[in-house]
Amino acid sequence: MERIAPSDRLLEAYAEELWGLGHVQFDTETGFGSAVTRSFYAEVARALQNRATNRKVPMWVEDDSSSSGSSGSGGGSSQHLRCRSGLWAAERRFRFLGRLVGRALKDGFIVPLPLGEVFFARTLLGQKPAKLHESSKREPLAALPRTVIGVPGAGCAGELCGTLADFVAALKSGEEVFRRKREEAGLGRPSAEELRSWRRSQGRERDFTTRFLAAGAIPEPMSFEDYMSLVGVSFLETGLSGAPLCPGGADRAVTVENVEEFVELAHAYWCDDGVRGQLTAFREGLDEVIPVECFSAFSALELRDMICGEDSVEWGEQELLDHLRPSGGLTEQSPAYQHLVAVLLDMDQVNRSRFLDFVSSCPRFPPGGIDSFHVDVFPDSTAGRGFPRSRACANQLYLPLYRSKEELRERLHEAMHGSAGHHEQEQRILAS
Repeated sequence: MERIAPSDRLLEAYAEELWGLGHVQFDTETGFGSAVTRSFYAEVARALQNRATNRKVPMWVEDDSSSSGSSGSGGGSSQHLRCRSGLWAAERRFRFLGRLVGRALKDGFIVPLPLGEVFFARTLLGQKPAKLHESSKREPLAALPRTVIGVPGAGCAGELCGTLADFVAALKSGEEVFRRKREEAGLGRPSAEELRSWRRSQGRERDFTTRFLAAGAIPEPMSFEDYMSLVGVSFLETGLSGAPLCPGGADRAVTVENVEEFVELAHAYWCDDGVRGQLTAFREGLDEVIPVECFSAFSALELRDMICGEDSVEWGEQELLDHLRPSGGLTEQSPAYQHLVAVLLDMDQVNRSRFLDFVSSCPRFPPGGIDSFHVDVFPDSTAGRGFPRSRACANQLYLPLYRSKEELRERLHEAMHGSAGHHEQEQRILAS
């Protein structure tokens, strides 16, 4: 919260006046320049994903088991949110986010939040969401059921709505097969009552939990009817809790006869009525800094990468050899350099993001990926067997001359984990 409040006040007061390049300097620190400013945007993005912050001013749908910050630099703590789907009230905070994004774009930085394409399609391109149960091949928002409403087992509020959307899609597909078979058999088109009877029979089939729920969620096969009765699904925003989707929604049970209506109302709440104010506030905040008409030439994917950076950190051996520059006596044949390349190749996505944050003050690549990135690697003969250190303002990494790849891996991981939030090149994060 300490990063957000002063940032909000600054951007609100000077949104239109800050036309030149703006740099940030943190109180009590001497660091100044583009790396510190880049770190500022990363720190604010991290703060916006903090669970405690989100509970005070809800912006994102919470999950129950996320293990790291969505920016990719949070690691093993559940303090930060990963779910990139639904949005709730907090229009002022979304207006702040719009101003923040505009300021970052104007000065050539990214805001490393894990916002999905749907968000930018809605806010900047004016696209309407497809129906939850429509075919995934439909445009403009083809993947909506899987990106806006949680998938079964995702552990986030709303995943039951996604499950029921899948069930409705299966019902509609099955109805078409049922109609076609009757017509092929010379029985004509089924009546409305025959279709209702067919749906009721599908609601009694004991395959609902195995087909539509995450593996292991329910230990035994159950029908749709039995599962709805067991968990008590009603016309509430998540199916189990939250705002009523219609008058008396809390007392209206979801059945096979009305599940399609439930999905339609949940879709409207999650993707339209329930988030319209937040999306409008983001757009208005951004428009204070950059006219939103400027973004109409881009696709939602291009906007996501331009504003939030690359969604994953990808590199291969040759790319690392091209963008890790041995300096200060190191060569590509130096054991320390070769060990570094090997360690980076072995890293998972979370640790790759941490490494980027460690050497550049941002956990994501800007648009263009690794082609827009480089690191000068120097030997650090003064550190003994201490820890690697970085000079993020110049994209420089200083490596002690470790005896093995395993030693480098261990020390680098400790340094990356202990460096978050520090911007001073001369400040040793960990004692050797």
